[in-house]
Amino acid sequence: MLITGYSDFKCIISNAIHPLPDVESRTSKVWSASFRLDQNVSFLFPYINALRDDALCYDQPEHVRFLFNGYRCFLYPDLVAAHFFENKAAAKGFIADLIDFLNNIDAQKNRIRPNFEKIKQVPVIDILRLLPKTNCRECGFLTCMAFAAAVARGKTMADKCPSLARPISETAVYPVLDNGGKLVSSVSLRINTANLKTRIREQHEHIRMLEETLRTKAMDKNRENPPQTHARNGFGLTNREIEVLGLIAQGLTNNEISNELFISSHTVKSHMINIFNKLNVSDRTQAAVLAVRSHLI
Repeated sequence: MLITGYSDFKCIISNAIHPLPDVESRTSKVWSASFRLDQNVSFLFPYINALRDDALCYDQPEHVRFLFNGYRCFLYPDLVAAHFFENKAAAKGFIADLIDFLNNIDAQKNRIRPNFEKIKQVPVIDILRLLPKTNCRECGFLTCMAFAAAVARGKTMADKCPSLARPISETAVYPVLDNGGKLVSSVSLRINTANLKTRIREQHEHIRMLEETLRTKAMDKNRENPPQTHARNGFGLTNREIEVLGLIAQGLTNNEISNELFISSHTVKSHMINIFNKLNVSDRTQAAVLAVRSHLI
């Protein structure tokens, strides 16, 4: 067994909440816990990063963040901090489960392909300097500042911004492993993804042209046989607009709707404009509320 115990257990309530320090009967989740493992588990970080979709590995200081049993877990080489618990008993139950989880990963690691990707902290203001500051929302965030903060936290990729300038150079980091599969060092090599990006743009343009051709054929067909609007509504929405409206009500962004329906973001915007005009609303929330009230979706 890798980990056999822990020490230096502390469970406190944030000073910002101002409760009595010995109160444990609170039902709200306000307790934070920290403890020290009896083993250094940093070599497990790439395996946790591979197994957990929400895991984020950071370079300085070295640690991995992820949700475990519904609690926020910050795992350092031999130290753990976690938030927010109902009481100390819940924190101790979390510790037992986490130790079992880590020991199980250690036992199964030969069957897991590790993910060595790490996030290097970059100040939000430095990322913001790269952005157009137009708050165009093409990236899926309300403002450029929100997008910069998400990039800094590793929640999204910088190339989601369509106005971002091309990088001066690109580097790929390759792991150097020992015979046991542990990371001993890394090698950084310059790469050029321009050709790949060009092919992707060409594919997108080809898809756009196909969509335009299909749209033209559909319009010609509609002239011969005018389409029937959806039977459940009196707003004149087409079946495709009903489909887009349903995804709007689910909270999907334009980019997510584009991926879901395999149509371009420009086509999504066109559908949204038609939907807003036909429903006589001015934003997504009003459209979603009216759709539910009118049983359109």
